[in-house]
Amino acid sequence: MAVKISIDRSRVATRIKAGKIAMVSAVAEQALSDCNYFAKRDQGTLIESSQTASDIDSGLLVWNTPYARKQYYTGVPSLDQNPNASILWCEEAHDHFGHDWDKIAQKSFAKGMG
Repeated sequence: MAVKISIDRSRVATRIKAGKIAMVSAVAEQALSDCNYFAKRDQGTLIESSQTASDIDSGLLVWNTPYARKQYYTGVPSLDQNPNASILWCEEAHDHFGHDWDKIAQKSFAKGMG
């Protein structure tokens, strides 16, 4: 008995692309929220800049202030406004929530593939 399998490669590629789009935006949205949980905060401008400068759909997270880079890598964070503040806030978020991001990625990829 012979079995013949045919695969519609363009349909598979379309579904994979849809899954990727859904996954990237879902993970980026959660990662931005989780990173900002640990971001330094004084007047809120740094965190607000991430919400307007980031491109969630492409997975690009950006903190767009003249001092963002220096704040990210150096200094001792004040805990007055954000008791969770740390330098390297995205690495801190990844350490705490990385497994959750993996689960979100898997779930949203599958859902996006429909």
